[in-house]
Amino acid sequence: MKLYELTDDFEKLFDQFDDISNLEDVSDEFREEIKQAWFDTLDGIEQEFEVKAENIAVFIKELNAEIEALKQEEERLRARRKAKENKTESLKDYLKSCMICIGRLKIDTVKARISIRKNPEAAQFDNEKDFVRMCMENDLDDFLRYKEPEINKTAVKEALKAGEKIPGAELGRTQSIIIK
Repeated sequence: MKLYELTDDFEKLFDQFDDISNLEDVSDEFREEIKQAWFDTLDGIEQEFEVKAENIAVFIKELNAEIEALKQEEERLRARRKAKENKTESLKDYLKSCMICIGRLKIDTVKARISIRKNPEAAQFDNEKDFVRMCMENDLDDFLRYKEPEINKTAVKEALKAGEKIPGAELGRTQSIIIK
């Protein structure tokens, strides 16, 4: 039986309890036997529900362990990739400087074609942070790009807790499941 089926059975069983308690055409002894059967059924469903819930929780824990292993592998691969990228850039800079030093702008071999070209003009800065600060201080906003604003949820929460009324915002509480 699946977990959602057990949940449905729980709901149906609880709906039946009032019907059992309100039985009028039966003896008290029979009513007690029916109630005992109801509790036994409830106990069986609860035990089966706990087993299913435990199995799902164990599976979630296994998935979380796998996720953690994947994250570590991603970090390891990212570090390896970054090292290879840095090595590549270093070798390209080295090759370019050596070619410029001897006056060769082009080398054409069987395995590789190497050439040095002039890139299009681009803006270059001594210090980007200083440039941004200078633009902000001198109203040169055309030279800057701004990101979309984000909500400071912590500040909004504190204001709501302090009793402020903020249109479109309210304090709320969600639920989460903890599996250890």
